[in-house]
Amino acid sequence: MNPKKTTPAVFQGLEAGLKMFRWVAVVLLALFAVSGIHEVGPDHVGLLLRFGRLHGATRADQIKEPGLLLALPYPMDRVVQVPAKQEGEIIVSEVWKSIEQTSGLNAIDPILEGYCLTGDQNIIQSKIVVKYRITNPIAFQLQTADPESILHDMVLAALTRSVAGWKVDDVLRLQRAKEESLDQTESLVRIVWNRAQERLDQLDCGMTISALEFKEVHPPRHVIAEFRAVQSAEIEMGTNRSEAEGYAAREIPKAEAERNRLVQQAVAYDSSLQARASEEMSVFEELYTEYQKSPALVANRIYLETMEHILRSVGRLNFVSPDERVILSDQEVQP
Repeated sequence: MNPKKTTPAVFQGLEAGLKMFRWVAVVLLALFAVSGIHEVGPDHVGLLLRFGRLHGATRADQIKEPGLLLALPYPMDRVVQVPAKQEGEIIVSEVWKSIEQTSGLNAIDPILEGYCLTGDQNIIQSKIVVKYRITNPIAFQLQTADPESILHDMVLAALTRSVAGWKVDDVLRLQRAKEESLDQTESLVRIVWNRAQERLDQLDCGMTISALEFKEVHPPRHVIAEFRAVQSAEIEMGTNRSEAEGYAAREIPKAEAERNRLVQQAVAYDSSLQARASEEMSVFEELYTEYQKSPALVANRIYLETMEHILRSVGRLNFVSPDERVILSDQEVQP
């Protein structure tokens, strides 16, 4: 029998290394194969890019719902997650500076501090918070380089454009009366919102503004005291006007009632005078008729009635002779 040939130690080590390499390669291939499995978060949707192009024939196929997503390993496939079910938020503060900041109290540096110019050539500063939702994940992620920056710029442009057509008092109230109807008002918030959304729709950014709020709107801190004094005067004027209107509302009905009472009293007095005059005229006509028939008799009757009336009014009579001189004391002269 021939003895067994022994393999050199070098070849034995190389063979063992090859076996280990094969196992490592198998494990790496397995990991590479499963590396395309992704989990889309609960508040996200997934977009699958295969060789750089969006995969899927229809919109429903292109937008992957939350859950496990099977894809080819990178770089063949790439999965992009879009927070389409979350509400994003941006803050527009380029035209705002807090009135609590005391630096530069005498002037506004347009390089360091932003502001808006109103239609009546006043200045206001404002800070806006905008919330948005992603309505088109494909346009939001693939067609727009920086969607939030675009939204920010659109809101800022809509703000400066809208404020430029408003008076400063209307801007501070965030509303004004419509020109065609003084009984209706339009909101600055809604105007800025609509203009920004209209521009976003034109650019097809895949976003919809869900809320827009003016966190602060005020004149520059250099003149805030003057504006507050004007507002206080306007409030006082409104209070005085309300008091005057209330006083008028109370007094006018009283005056009207007094007027009606006087008118009714005058009408009644006129009616009584008319009746008395008519009665006296009837008596005079009857007397005149009798006078025409017998003038002496009527004249005597009138004389007697007149004397009777005089004697009844005098009360006490003292007869003296025409030749006697009578001196009356003060008590006798008094009635």
